[in-house]
Amino acid sequence: MRMASVHFVVIALAFAGACNNKSGPVVTVAEEPVSPSAVEADKTTTTHPEDAVSYGGHRYKVYDEMISWHDAQAKCKEMGGYLCCIGDAEEQAFLAELANGHYLFLGATDEKEEGTFVWVDGSEFDFTSWYDGQPNNYCDEEHYLATYDGGDWVDVAVEGEDYWMPTGFVCEWDE
Repeated sequence: MRMASVHFVVIALAFAGACNNKSGPVVTVAEEPVSPSAVEADKTTTTHPEDAVSYGGHRYKVYDEMISWHDAQAKCKEMGGYLCCIGDAEEQAFLAELANGHYLFLGATDEKEEGTFVWVDGSEFDFTSWYDGQPNNYCDEEHYLATYDGGDWVDVAVEGEDYWMPTGFVCEWDE
């Protein structure tokens, strides 16, 4: 694991000047709950796969499929769930263990307003577990939350071959 993070840092430093992005990360938290209508979860169906893991009144399942953040969100919605939203340190620790070292899309984005991340289920974005130096909105293209080493969070692009990309996603269902 440590080697992967070292390679990421080297790549980021090698291309740091390519985007002329000289400002540091700017993250704000909305003072009132934000309702991101374009990405809000449809929770009308509560069925979940039999092998979804139960934790804290929710079910979770990791999907090992390399698709865009929007496609991952759509797949979760088709199954009656939503991309995983993390509300506290205990849930974060559970998800880090569930991710098991895989890089996975989670259910938050700042695509509507740079630096203001919102969860797709409409809950407040008041707990964070950012990896060092994140979020950085590299090349002004990273607007989607994903796990990285140890389960900590990074912001990533929606899709692409030129960037480090998650290899899957986590769906969540309410029990």
